Amino acid sequence: MKHTFKSVLVLFMLTSIVFAQGKYTEFKVGLLGPKDAATGFFGGLTFGRSVDQNLGIALEIDVYKKSYDKEEKIDTTGLDIPHLPTTDVMQTFEQNAWLFPIFFQFQYLGEITPVFHMKVTAGLGYEFLYTSYNDYENKREDSFFFHGFAWHIDAGVSYPLSRASDFFGEILYHGGTPSKDKKDRNGFPMRTEVDMSGLGFRVGLRVYNFGF
Repeated sequence: MKHTFKSVLVLFMLTSIVFAQGKYTEFKVGLLGPKDAATGFFGGLTFGRSVDQNLGIALEIDVYKKSYDKEEKIDTTGLDIPHLPTTDVMQTFEQNAWLFPIFFQFQYLGEITPVFHMKVTAGLGYEFLYTSYNDYENKREDSFFFHGFAWHIDAGVSYPLSRASDFFGEILYHGGTPSKDKKDRNGFPMRTEVDMSGLGFRVGLRVYNFGF
């Protein structure tokens, strides 16, 4: 796994040195709906270099976050405050999931009109999934860690806000099935998978001549 990261980073750096012309940074926020998890926040940060007027290469770091809580009202009187009704609420269950994909990617910008540009991105990388839960009612808690290869394809439209920045919106498909190795009762190797593949949507800001 460490060798994979080193290879991706070295490839990005070497390609940047050979072909780079101008640098740019993208800030993205939106939603992702994985198959095995609920729709949650999906943000990203991209550091890129332009190869020519249309093609760019970049390193992207994303984050998916989803929380689930179960609560019960246990007392409708709450605190005894005159003219201000209160209610006591007890949390019985909570669960959190964090996904961190890292991609090396290519990006294409093509003119649709003098104002709007088509934006297409394709990336390949690795992702880490951490999830934990706390069942207060049954006094159980645990956490799990998964990892595996990932990829994505984005397509959208960008609009120039100024000479130094663009605003864009994009539809994306994230592909990834992080897994966790284990053994069955007889000692045979197995793995537990979580399908984090799904559609998403993000809007963002691209800033030119800013970043690494």
